[in-house]
Order: sequence, then structure tokens, then C-alpha cells
Amino acid sequence: MTLLTMWTTYAVFGVLVCSAVFLWAVRTRQFSSEDRARRLPLECPTGVGAEPAETASDRRLLAVPLGLLVLAAGVIAALLVCVYVR
Repeated sequence: MTLLTMWTTYAVFGVLVCSAVFLWAVRTRQFSSEDRARRLPLECPTGVGAEPAETASDRRLLAVPLGLLVLAAGVIAALLVCVYVR
């Protein structure tokens, strides 16, 4: 029964983390430019009027919260496993 409880907790935790990431994406309007994303494969990246590439600081601003979220998820999962193993 302990194994079943552990896997159930893991699955619920995974759903919660995925839901949090999805809500973050909706709140920060990651899906707001669907029309632009649909045409990206057809655009020439070196063409006239091309948008500037992301800078390293832009990527870092997104990577840090995501990394902290993954770290927190791992710590919480480890704590839950420790609680259920006892």
C-alpha cells in the first residue's frame, strides 16, 4: 500500500506542477501570439524586418523562476517520500 500511496502522491504532485506552469503561461500571455507562431517556420530568419533575437538576460529572466520551480518541486517530492516511507 505504501508504493501505491507514493505513486499517487507523485502523480498528483506532477499534475499540480504542470497546472502551475500552464497557469503561469496563460497569465504571462505566452499564448497571445498564436498567429505569429503559426507562421514562424515560413519566415526567413535573416529577412528584412526580422525581429531581434532574445538577449541572454531575457533568457535568464525566464530560466531562473523555472529553475526555482523545478528545485522546489524536487524538494517537496523528496519530503513527501520521506513522510510516506516512515
